[in-house]
Amino acid sequence: MHVTRLAIAAFLALAAPCASAADPALEALLKAADIPFEVDDDGDYKVVYEWSKDKRSQLVYISGTPEELDGVKLYEIFSPAKVIDDATIDPALARRLLGDNAKYKFGAWELAGKNLYFGGKIPVGISAAHFETLVDVIAGTADDMEHELTPGKDDL
Repeated sequence: MHVTRLAIAAFLALAAPCASAADPALEALLKAADIPFEVDDDGDYKVVYEWSKDKRSQLVYISGTPEELDGVKLYEIFSPAKVIDDATIDPALARRLLGDNAKYKFGAWELAGKNLYFGGKIPVGISAAHFETLVDVIAGTADDMEHELTPGKDDL
């Protein structure tokens, strides 16, 4: 009987979906910052920011697996601002976004496939208060651009 329970427990652990392999440190940070989240199929954390005054919302993703740079572990935060239908970006907009990148204290515009994102990287171990501030910067900047580029829509 004991062997059967152990075998079932081992099977369930191996059969668990990828999303269950969430990062406990990141989950603790999100909870400490009082940011509601879901873990998606890729193991990334999905956050929906809502601004009731403006009647807008914004998706934000936080990588569920930290990257490493010379021994420093970093989480990536990114938020979509626009899906670019033909996968090309207007040269004037591209120039503007590159110029804007130089002005930001945190974050930068990125193109990935057909998606325009605003994103940044934060060190593992950041305080909950600083984490909340930086996630808010990413969400707000991406939502402002989405509002500008797609007037009257709030799809992201």
